[in-house]
Amino acid sequence: MKRLLVVLLGAVLLCGMAMAETEYPDGIYRGFYYDGGIEQIALQFELKDGMFASIVYRGVKYKDGDYMIEDASDPQKATLKQYRQMADYLVGKGVDAISDLYQPYDIVDDVDAVTTATVQSSKLISALWDGLNRRPFKLVNTSKLPQPSVYLDGVYRGSYMEGGAEEVAVEFTLRDGCFESIHYRALSYKGQDYLDDSAPAAVRQVAGQFDQLLGHLVGKPVSAVNQLYQPGSIVSDADAFSGATIRAPKVISAIWDALNRNAYRID
Repeated sequence: MKRLLVVLLGAVLLCGMAMAETEYPDGIYRGFYYDGGIEQIALQFELKDGMFASIVYRGVKYKDGDYMIEDASDPQKATLKQYRQMADYLVGKGVDAISDLYQPYDIVDDVDAVTTATVQSSKLISALWDGLNRRPFKLVNTSKLPQPSVYLDGVYRGSYMEGGAEEVAVEFTLRDGCFESIHYRALSYKGQDYLDDSAPAAVRQVAGQFDQLLGHLVGKPVSAVNQLYQPGSIVSDADAFSGATIRAPKVISAIWDALNRNAYRID
């Protein structure tokens, strides 16, 4: 136990990391709930001054199909309505209001008609916390930056998935609170594998930009992940390949996913 405390204290002293704060930065967040290989909930929300300013579903699915398509069945439409009512309930409220969704009966209509409403509220809760744990997908107020906690030495793995596809997967080693090494385990978009050596030259150039993002972190503390919100100062030719700027948040999301899962392997 004493050795562990020394290690954690050493991480703070060597890299100057701050303890995690309960305040969430202003920004756009994305969260997901997966089950059975299906992206059942995908949402995007904005926090402003600690309050939900908006919540938008990017996907609502289950084994019986997509609930957001025009020809969805009546039960699917009823369930989608309930999801939207729960989201509307949170707008204007703080993060602590998420716990109210555990008791959705006073929030949604016809809870008896769609008996799985309680279960579905749990999926929404999970997706919301997934988004918060991944930190802002896009910062709105750069005066508030996500603050890391203290992490054990070890290997970490995390990913960013969207539409059922693993678009970014990373693995990194932390030593004394700093990135000792970091690499991609997966990097793709719309079926294009950016790690494929036989990919077209333009794709390989974008892959090189993604490599620059990770290379920038090596030897730096976890707090340096915040610098990836401004990839133009890190990545070469960012204007020529705007996709790198757009997708940098996915890398940030994957890294925070790994940190929130704790060490995959302790050295």
